[in-house]
Amino acid sequence: MANRAARACIECGKTFYGTRDNHYCPACARTKKSDTVVKIRTCQDCGIEFFGGPRARRCPDCAHKARKETGRKFRQSGPKRPLGSIDKCVICGQEYTVVSGRQIYCSEECQRIGVLEWQREHKKGYAEKSGQTVKKQQRRDEQKKVCSYCLRKFTAHTPTSYCSEHCRQEAKKLQQCMSDIKRGFNRDLEKYEKNRDAYRKEVERNGENE
Repeated sequence: MANRAARACIECGKTFYGTRDNHYCPACARTKKSDTVVKIRTCQDCGIEFFGGPRARRCPDCAHKARKETGRKFRQSGPKRPLGSIDKCVICGQEYTVVSGRQIYCSEECQRIGVLEWQREHKKGYAEKSGQTVKKQQRRDEQKKVCSYCLRKFTAHTPTSYCSEHCRQEAKKLQQCMSDIKRGFNRDLEKYEKNRDAYRKEVERNGENE
C-alpha cells in the first residue's frame, strides 16, 4: 500500500493527505486536470511546429499525406489476412476467426489486457524520452510533507510522517498514552496534548510551518 502522509500542496501550500507522487491538493489537482493537453509539437516528417495532443506526431498536412500513402499501399497489396481466415491471439495464443483487418485479439478480455500493456509501455517510453522520469524524481525531492506532530513543513527522502526525532518520540509518547487508556489504564492524556499544542504554537511563532 502506498504511503499516505500529510503533505503541502506545491500550488497553494494547503495541507492534504496523499502519496509521494501527489503534489497538489484535491482542489488544485482538479484545476490542473482541466488544463488542455494540446501543446506545440514538432512534426516528425517536415519539422514544422503545430498544435496537437500527446500522440500527435505529424502536422495536419503530413498526416493527410501519410494516410493517403497508407491507403495506396493497402489497395496495391490487399489485406494480409482475408476475413474468415484463422489467426492466433497475440496475448493468449488461442486461435480465432478473423472478422476485421485490424483484429489481433481473440476476445474482449485479451483486448483489454493488450491495451493496458500498450499503455504502460507507451507511458514508460514517453516518460523517458520527454524527461518526465527526471522531472518526477525532482518533484519528489522537492515535495514538502507536514509533520504529524508539530505541523512543520519539511522535505524527506524516506517514508516518514515526522520532521525530527524529537517529534517522533513525543508522538510515540502520546500514542502510547492513548493506547493505555483504551486498555483501561489511568493516564494523563491532557498533559501530552498540551505539550503538543504548545510546541505547535512555538513552531508557528517562529514561522517554521510556512
